[in-house]
Amino acid sequence: MNRLAETEACLARTDSVWRSEMTRRFGPDGVLEFGYRAEGRGEDGTPIRRAFEARRQAVALWRHERRTES
Repeated sequence: MNRLAETEACLARTDSVWRSEMTRRFGPDGVLEFGYRAEGRGEDGTPIRRAFEARRQAVALWRHERRTES
């Protein structure tokens, strides 16, 4: 598997975990209502924060690989 595909798969997994945490905490519209607000990042040490940080890192790695492939 190439690096771009690997990072894309990782991004999909981490995004799914973050969305699940948002839905668990805020209900079915949690991502839409709070995704771009402080609530979407969560407090330090919370499951939402851990999921947000993993997703943020996955986005950065995916963007890096996408630029490298171009």
